[in-house]
Amino acid sequence: MNEPTLVEKLFSFQGRLRRSSYWIYHLLQWIALCVIVGILYGLALTMTPDSPLIYLLGVIGVVLYVGFVWSGLSIGVRRCHDRNRSGWFLLASLIPIVGAIWVFIELGFLDGTQGPNQYGPSPKGIGGNEVAGVFS
Repeated sequence: MNEPTLVEKLFSFQGRLRRSSYWIYHLLQWIALCVIVGILYGLALTMTPDSPLIYLLGVIGVVLYVGFVWSGLSIGVRRCHDRNRSGWFLLASLIPIVGAIWVFIELGFLDGTQGPNQYGPSPKGIGGNEVAGVFS
């Protein structure tokens, strides 16, 4: 089996993701976001408000924001899969205070399912490569 590309790792909703990779991807994503926002903001400060290029910066910012949101969702969904939960579990974070804390603890600190589950083999290589059925 081929190793997934970086684009597949960041934008695919299939498979499972280890806790360490979850933290690394989110950290790198936040660093990249801060750098890009800083660059776009710095460029915007050098332009006059009526400059047509300022709209281009806005469009670039929106496109990049959508990419960051998509990537963050895919990382979260694959981490849910490692915990043997549906990606819809991320909606629990919309519950004020309690939901966000619950999702944060569940995805950021609790270990994934040992061995294969319905979402794929263990990313740690534990328990073989067979995928457990839904009813097994």
